[in-house]
Amino acid sequence: MKEQQFIIGITVGYMLKVMKARKNKLKFRNEFASIRHGNFPKFISLVNGSIPEMVLYNRGNIEVNPKPKEDNFDFVGLLMAGPSMRIFYEKCVKEFGVFHDHDISDEVYYQIALYEITIRIHANKFETLKEEDNFQIIISNLCEYLNLNQLEVEDLQKGRKLLNAVKHGLKRNYSWSQGLIDFEKAFKLTEKKGITLE
Repeated sequence: MKEQQFIIGITVGYMLKVMKARKNKLKFRNEFASIRHGNFPKFISLVNGSIPEMVLYNRGNIEVNPKPKEDNFDFVGLLMAGPSMRIFYEKCVKEFGVFHDHDISDEVYYQIALYEITIRIHANKFETLKEEDNFQIIISNLCEYLNLNQLEVEDLQKGRKLLNAVKHGLKRNYSWSQGLIDFEKAFKLTEKKGITLE
């Protein structure tokens, strides 16, 4: 793990841990859904953090300190959302506290968060993302665009199952230990294929 961590991985990883512990009770539901699905403009409007100073160059146009736009479901939106994420993370920790999960480490929660968010960002970058699509379809569409083979597609889809178990609980014939093995393989594949923030 690199020394420098992304605030989005820390924040979403923490909230996934809250979900698994069933502490959420719908508090911060809209904020969490918007950040997890990569809807950074909506998240910024809900939390109302400052926007970092930046200069953007896009197809010959230069923008200085732009405001979030509806189509900022990308790395620009992620950067803009940074201050709001810090505010949101502090609110969440104040609400739910610091606690330990015996099944999944904080490092893996961080990786699970990056896994979902970066796949969504890359799907948007390659114009394979539709907001109404579920994560399984998003992975399939991105894999098709990247020409991944069937085994690689299956590995990425198996990694998604740990995320589902965290959010919805374990299914029959599935264990945390199996989920961690499958997820580690999927996460390494995202690194190998460059579907990451790092």
